[in-house]
Amino acid sequence: MFFLRTAWENKVSHYSIRNQRLNQKAICILGLMIIIFYLSVPLSRGDLIEDGPKDADPSGLFAGTARVNITPPAGIAHMNWGSQTHIQSSGIDPAGMLATALVISNGKQKFAMVDVDRLYVDGLNPAIEHASKLTGIPKNHIRIGASHTHSGPFLSAEKGPDGIDLSQYQRVLQDHHAKLTDKIVDVIVEANSNLRPVHLFGGRGTGTININRRFRAKSTNPPAVGRNPKGFVDRELVVIRIDGKDGKPYAILANFQCHGTVLGYENKFISPDWIGMTRKVVEKAFPGALCLFFQGAAGNQGPIEGFTGDLRVAHRLGSILGHQVAATALGIETVKRIPTFEGFVESTAYQAKQYWRTKGPRSAKIKFASKIIQVPRRKYTPGELTKMENRIFNSKRRVKLAKKENDPWKQHQASAQLRRFSFLLKQWKQPTKAGPARIEIQILRIGDVAIVAMPGEPFAEIGATIKKASPFKFTFFCGYSSGVGGDYLPIKSEYQHGGYEIERTPYGRRAAEILISEVINLFKEVQ
Repeated sequence: MFFLRTAWENKVSHYSIRNQRLNQKAICILGLMIIIFYLSVPLSRGDLIEDGPKDADPSGLFAGTARVNITPPAGIAHMNWGSQTHIQSSGIDPAGMLATALVISNGKQKFAMVDVDRLYVDGLNPAIEHASKLTGIPKNHIRIGASHTHSGPFLSAEKGPDGIDLSQYQRVLQDHHAKLTDKIVDVIVEANSNLRPVHLFGGRGTGTININRRFRAKSTNPPAVGRNPKGFVDRELVVIRIDGKDGKPYAILANFQCHGTVLGYENKFISPDWIGMTRKVVEKAFPGALCLFFQGAAGNQGPIEGFTGDLRVAHRLGSILGHQVAATALGIETVKRIPTFEGFVESTAYQAKQYWRTKGPRSAKIKFASKIIQVPRRKYTPGELTKMENRIFNSKRRVKLAKKENDPWKQHQASAQLRRFSFLLKQWKQPTKAGPARIEIQILRIGDVAIVAMPGEPFAEIGATIKKASPFKFTFFCGYSSGVGGDYLPIKSEYQHGGYEIERTPYGRRAAEILISEVINLFKEVQ
């Protein structure tokens, strides 16, 4: 019996110990679950403490984005500079060439904006017309803006080495243009299909990569394209941030004024110039969001460092502005938020609870106005024509002397100068069209943000004056856009100095002041 009782007691003891261990394990698991639960509560409640777009009522605004790669094949015509000795590109910038579309809607009307890596928007009207038919977005509600890179595909008898048969490059360029047109249509259609509820607001910062580019020569030479530290420079950086209803950034729009000329005649890469790296830096700071860049009034604004063949310089300057855009975007509140007092907390210090709470969405009021204005045409006097003819005569002599010296670079430079002067004289002698020149201006108002757009290359003083006069809290001023008009639009005081931009402009001296007045008046229609 003793042995039986001892065996039974040992068995009971075994099961008791085993049950204790199981109970301890269960208690540990339960305790761990409780700890995880309570640790998770502050994480979920953290969103309640810091309200954001996802906690606000819908704004009534919808947005959709899409992007397409428009990088052409290596070897395509690359004639962007009169000084370059090559015709074809030899490589592609890793930053890539892109077209990015944004469609904005309030449920009643839609607007599309496309940021495309291109020198100009010439020849893209068929894309606007086709996209309009497919989406129902009115043609005048679709705007294409060129980043104004000088390192994309281009072909011109005025550029590059002299005496080259360009017909062999035409077909490849035409094929690329046809594909580009189709891609722009597709990206607008895709953006339109991606519409979702969003919140939108603007911010203002400072960009540091630009400088006035009308270098003042000390001799009798006209201003050269370079760097003029004493000239007017507009370093205002305006940013629009768009957040989804989930609170996550959906799109970042940047507006700044600086020529895409970091890369110059020595560069052989197809490149978006500094703009490509700006987008990449912004998108790295806001994962999941697309960045669109819209070139400002850059007619007399160039990069602080440029005209190089080194891609690293373009990437560095683009990265600088990208970080400046990202910093500005991080400070933008797309919904109304204020710190709200909610009692006190006994802590190491007597602490006030002032959590950020949403007080509703921003205004999503959309209004649009456009107008084709009339400005005086540029007219050349007999004296100016004679002066240019004399410059051509002297250039021909320079070409002959360079040939005698048997110096290829001197011959190339002399030839480039002769072609430039000859092109200008031909342009100046064109019969003056009857009546004034026309420029299309448009304003899209989205709540407290206004986007002003026009074709061509306005001087920075024009954009700065219009932004300052705007009745809206934040104002984009975009040049290089689709519409009627184009080329340089200088301010009146610069005509006396001459130089590249003044020699090219089709507009008379009063054109800038008329345009400024017309845009300011047009603001009234969207208030």
